Amino acid sequence: MLSVGDIVLSPSHREVTVAGESLKLTLREFDLLEYLMRKPGVVFTRESLLQSVWGWDFDGGSRTVDVHVQTLRQKLGEHASAIETVRGVGYRLAEPSAGDGAEGDDTAATASEE
Repeated sequence: MLSVGDIVLSPSHREVTVAGESLKLTLREFDLLEYLMRKPGVVFTRESLLQSVWGWDFDGGSRTVDVHVQTLRQKLGEHASAIETVRGVGYRLAEPSAGDGAEGDDTAATASEE
């Protein structure tokens, strides 16, 4: 399970819940969210996201990432701000503060394989 704030992702079941509600994502939206959730707070360039999520043989441009991030934000609703734009660079998944559902030793994100 991967968990950042109210967003919980199960890689083995390919399921996402936000504040306990199931979220329907496309294959690429799920893969993109999973990739960002594995390293909250880390900034990824559009090019690195294209290579890692879409693969080396993908012919589309970096605008593809922007479109998928926009759609993913729409589906996240009030949690859309979890995906932050780093102007001129790319995107990162925000690390929630201790008051945003973080548990334990002030570590807001947990990532473990199922």
